[in-house]
Amino acid sequence: MSQTNDTRSVSREEPFTGTFAQVLSEIKRYPAMVESAKARAHRLIFGAGLNDARSLEIQRNFGSDNLVAFNAFSQFYGIERPIYTVATDYLGSAVKGAEADKQALVVIGPPGTGKSDYFTRFKQIYRTAHPVPFLSGSRIHDNPLNILFMIERVARDRAKGKIAEKNRLTLQTLEALGIGDLLNWSAPDCASVLAKAGVSSNLQGLAALSQDDLVSAIVYGLGLPRSTRNNIGKPEPMVQDLLLGKFVNKGQPIDLADFPVESMYFDMDDEGSGGIVDVPEVQPLNFDLGTWIGTENLAMLGRLEAGDPRLVELGGAFNKGNRGLVILTEGLKNPPEAQRVLLEALQGRRVGIPAPLGGSLHFDGLIIIHSNEGEYDRFIKERVNEPYVDRFFRIWFPYPTETRQVRKVHEKFWKGSDFAKPAADGGTHVDPDVFEYTSELAVLMALENHPSVPLETKMDAYDGRDIRQKGMGTKVSAHELRASASPREGLSGMSPREVAKIVNSIAAQVGPGKAVTSRLVRDTAAQWFRSTVQDEEKLKKIMGFISGALDSRRRKRLQRIVLAAMVPSFKDECQTQFERYRDNIQANARTKTAGRWGNVGGDETFMREVESDPDWGVTSAEAPKFRSEVLSALLQYTTETNRANIPYTVHDGLKNCIERYVLRNVKNTARLFSTNSVRDEADKRKLTEVKRRLVEDFGFSEFSADELLREAEETKDFLVEK
Repeated sequence: MSQTNDTRSVSREEPFTGTFAQVLSEIKRYPAMVESAKARAHRLIFGAGLNDARSLEIQRNFGSDNLVAFNAFSQFYGIERPIYTVATDYLGSAVKGAEADKQALVVIGPPGTGKSDYFTRFKQIYRTAHPVPFLSGSRIHDNPLNILFMIERVARDRAKGKIAEKNRLTLQTLEALGIGDLLNWSAPDCASVLAKAGVSSNLQGLAALSQDDLVSAIVYGLGLPRSTRNNIGKPEPMVQDLLLGKFVNKGQPIDLADFPVESMYFDMDDEGSGGIVDVPEVQPLNFDLGTWIGTENLAMLGRLEAGDPRLVELGGAFNKGNRGLVILTEGLKNPPEAQRVLLEALQGRRVGIPAPLGGSLHFDGLIIIHSNEGEYDRFIKERVNEPYVDRFFRIWFPYPTETRQVRKVHEKFWKGSDFAKPAADGGTHVDPDVFEYTSELAVLMALENHPSVPLETKMDAYDGRDIRQKGMGTKVSAHELRASASPREGLSGMSPREVAKIVNSIAAQVGPGKAVTSRLVRDTAAQWFRSTVQDEEKLKKIMGFISGALDSRRRKRLQRIVLAAMVPSFKDECQTQFERYRDNIQANARTKTAGRWGNVGGDETFMREVESDPDWGVTSAEAPKFRSEVLSALLQYTTETNRANIPYTVHDGLKNCIERYVLRNVKNTARLFSTNSVRDEADKRKLTEVKRRLVEDFGFSEFSADELLREAEETKDFLVEK
């Protein structure tokens, strides 16, 4: 799957400065210097490596052993599947020279799914690329290999119509480039080109080829892939003129082998070299073709001869984005003239040259279109837009449906405001269960109903838990649930921005010394939906979540926290049991790899007791995969932090199992101490200790710890497990 070990992906770290003949020799060592724009994106994504721990987790959750999580997109949560599809199905196919190489990536999804951040991250990834060489003087950063298309043209021009002289000059150029020593004549694609043309495998045979076959034979003989050959073409007029010596340096053409080559870094068009361009939506009345393909150079009008390349300015978006990224924000809203430029760039790999020159430029770029579902549907339904259907690689970015991942998204939005500052610096405290609550609410709203599985059960299954419905012996299969859901699951629901508005409104109201609690979020969310949701059936469904399943789950979480706070050494005990479990699964893994007939290591009874949490229960069949996930999480943690001491919270599923295991052993001795039930000074001291642990060990504030214990006191059977 990954091509990071492919020799064709090797890039050069230092900027290259030299001649075309010299760069050809470098290409043998560093093939990525001349790779296509899509191949570069593919290489950079895979080159950053894989998140093995998350990869194992999503493989188990989604039932696919191929699905992986990329380090390059580690800041995105719960949308690994569409990101994986882009990297493999789109970019991976393009690297192989498949039809995706001539398609634009169209990303569609509801608000708040991370599309804009995804594009921003794509730009950042491209900026990490090593400098790439281009033909000096080229205003569109021509690939050095584009000059190969000028071998025949230069020879023909200098031979002045004499065929024998043209062939001699072509052979002379090939010799000056050292092609004979650089090519692997027996490379399959190179040999195929030569055989089909009926010429010998030497420079004389190469010189006899047509222009396109000559370029193909050289590219394949250099060991370069089909995607590189597909994405090179004639250089822009300035380079052509420098080789022919007609206008700029009249009568002083540059020899092809000596043509200068320099390097560029990828930056936004307003930051320097270019190669990355973000084009905003334009209205028909404001559309200017020049902003896309360049303009006539009015300053030179009447001062230069017809045909002089300096008559045009190649400063359009597609000119600047050549060899890199062109991102069209709300691109499907652009007028027909803009869409025609897009189609030509995709289908013909060319972009028009502005008048008075005319003609076209070769284009090699990764085009990404940011759109929404309504706009996409309107665009495709227009019959005049039918040619675009085959030129779009459409990918949906739905809302994530794993509650643990959604929580990370909500926390990310919260941390983007000053409310997230420490209370001492003017921020507002948020209780540790708040985003658990909001993530479950968001997922329930994004899921489709199932005929036999309740939504909360479906939510838990999607979160990677081994769930069994009451009265049923078999577990609920997340893979089957996903297979039975429509492709639209996750394309509607609750945007994280909407969640942020609710939580932020509470933070703005509670004032200093207080906190955002899940109880406040519950009540505020109910008011929010009553005032914003017009559909009565939808409102009824949401209010059912808030007053039913979500409140029950909220209380269950708080119940565990209160019980744990009553245990003086709860965190230490969890850490102790975690280390015991870690030692056992490591022993288990060692004996499994020691030999086929070795005894299974580790205390299986203990491991199964930990893993059999009713909420995070792992079946015997799933235990090996779960343990592999945990081992990967341990390795990931030590790699990223370089710390030997690993906390028991390193893996969410195991964290819950460990805490439940510890509580099972202590809950019978714990009892609630509240202000009304205190009987003596000893009880008061114990209650003070419970509050202290709620603050220091579990992340509550003084205010919210009091509120939690008050709720526990006021709610009948608060600590009675259902």
